[in-house]
Amino acid sequence: MELLYSAHSGLRYLILLLGVAALAYFAVGWGTNRPYDRPARILGGSFVGTLHLQVVLGVLLITSGIYYPALHGHVVLMLAAAAAATFLIRRGRRAPEAGHAHLLSLAGVLLSLLLLVGGIMAIGRGVFEHKRPGSRPVSDQPPPVRLPTR
Repeated sequence: MELLYSAHSGLRYLILLLGVAALAYFAVGWGTNRPYDRPARILGGSFVGTLHLQVVLGVLLITSGIYYPALHGHVVLMLAAAAAATFLIRRGRRAPEAGHAHLLSLAGVLLSLLLLVGGIMAIGRGVFEHKRPGSRPVSDQPPPVRLPTR
């Protein structure tokens, strides 16, 4: 289960990296009215595909027993992020005008990244913070036990 958790937690960095790359590519494509080309399809598909893999890993974690009340908001926001990216990038891919195609894909990636950040923060973590399941912040740790000295 530790391996599954590490995979789920670590995959977010690849998703964020692909999201930022896609955001930049679609913004330049929209600004220059470049045709929706093969790199745009690959970048958009890679972003959506890694999001879907992340959802599968998250479902496996929940079904394996890692569950606590803060996950409600996390799950809802992450599913919304995957749905937004999937829907808007697919619509962009099929748009007849190049500028409109890039704009839809740009909106999908941007909305998805905002939802991802919110979903990560919903479980009490920073975007680049890594904690093991069940660990508590240092401020929540009980004070150390001091043994009396003679």
